[in-house]
Amino acid sequence: MNYLFSYSGPVSFQVKKQLLRNIKSNTEAIAKSPLLQKRIRYIFDEMVSNVYEYYAQHGFSGEITSIDGYLKSDNLLEFVLTSTLGKADQEPFKKHVDFINSLDEAGLKDFYKKKLNENNSDKGNAGIGLISIRMKSGNPIEYEFKKSKSEDIVFLKTIINLKNE
Repeated sequence: MNYLFSYSGPVSFQVKKQLLRNIKSNTEAIAKSPLLQKRIRYIFDEMVSNVYEYYAQHGFSGEITSIDGYLKSDNLLEFVLTSTLGKADQEPFKKHVDFINSLDEAGLKDFYKKKLNENNSDKGNAGIGLISIRMKSGNPIEYEFKKSKSEDIVFLKTIINLKNE
């Protein structure tokens, strides 16, 4: 397994932009297909954007997030994201991820369209990013909750098969 990418720190808008620039050059180094490069960047962007938006909504701007990208020997790319998730949000997060993991491709597309059509101005497009990650990666989203010091964190893992394109 080889490190492709690693970041640990707060996620601000500026940091998010810099991370996206960094991942662009890293994807060009591992994937020849422009479509695969785009898919990897899209998934990475959704992961970082989800954290950024959640932190902005909950005043977690100083929280530390880490994201690591590993290129595995079986031609798989694995992103592991570690971020703070409020205690009250853990059960809804679990239910949402478990539900989207249970859907097949057609079900994911239908659910995505349904979420886009919902008009909930308080949450914006909450939940769309995880659906997109699941659709674009083609794999279930793995997650695990742990307690670290005084905060609750979630480990989120997304695996992308680089052989598909």
